[in-house]
Amino acid sequence: MKKKIYLTPGEQTLFSALSSRHIVDTGLLQELFPEILSISLNKTVANLVKKGYLHRVKKGIFTVSGRPFMNPEIQDPMQIGLMVCPGYIGFSSALRVYDLIPYESFTVFIVTKNRSRETTIGEYTLRCVAMGERCIGMTFYNGVYVSTLEKTFFDCFYKPQYSGGYAVITQALSLAPSIDWKKFCDFFSRESSSLCQRTGYILDMLNKRKSIVPEIVIHFFRQRIKNNTRLAISDTGSGIYVRSWMLVDNIGIENIFSWWSHG
Repeated sequence: MKKKIYLTPGEQTLFSALSSRHIVDTGLLQELFPEILSISLNKTVANLVKKGYLHRVKKGIFTVSGRPFMNPEIQDPMQIGLMVCPGYIGFSSALRVYDLIPYESFTVFIVTKNRSRETTIGEYTLRCVAMGERCIGMTFYNGVYVSTLEKTFFDCFYKPQYSGGYAVITQALSLAPSIDWKKFCDFFSRESSSLCQRTGYILDMLNKRKSIVPEIVIHFFRQRIKNNTRLAISDTGSGIYVRSWMLVDNIGIENIFSWWSHG
C-alpha cells in the first residue's frame, strides 16, 4: 500500500500559497509570510522538502511539486539553470529558445563569466560554461536571458561541441529569420585567425547550398587567413586540405551538411 504523506496545517497553508508556482526562493517566502519568524518558516520549508513537495535546487532556491515526489518536477529547466548559474542561456539551448532546432535537450547550457560546473536536477543536466570576457551579448527573449541571435552563433562557432556540432549550426543558420552580419562579424574582430578560418569555411560551404551569407562577410573572414589549421582542432585524423582557406576539413562535408542531404 502506498504511504500517504500528510501535511500539518502550517505546511498546508504555506504549500497552498506556493502550489501555483514552479520555482521559489527564501526571499519570496519571507514576502508572502512576513508574520512568520524565519526560524519557523525555515523549519516548515525543511519539512516540505522532506515530504517531497519542495526540492532544494541550491541554497535558498526550491522547485515546487504538485504532489509529493522523490525527484523534482522540472517544468522550466532554463529558468532553473539561470538561478543556479547567473548568466545567459547559450549554445544549443539558445538555438532552441530561438526555435532553430526542432528537439528538446536534457542538457541546458548557461554561459557565465568565470564559473564552470555541471549539476543534475531531476532528469536535466545544467552545464555552466565560463566564457570570461566573452560573456557578453545578452538579451531578454521568451521569458529568459539568452544570448542575442548573433552572439548565439558566435558562441556556437567558438565552442561547437556545446552546440551539437557544425551540422546543427549550419541547419540553424539556414533557418534563422534575420541576422545582423555586422554584429556577428564584430564578435570575431579580436579572435584568432584559426577560429575565423573555421567559421569562414563553414559559411562559405553553406553559401554553396543556400546563399544566405553576404559576400562581404565571407571576405571579412578570408582576410583573417593566416596559418594552416584544422576544422576539428582536437581531432588529429586526416582530412581534405582546402587551399582557399588553408584548412584541413577533418569532419567532412557530408557530415556538416547531413541535414541538407537527408532533407
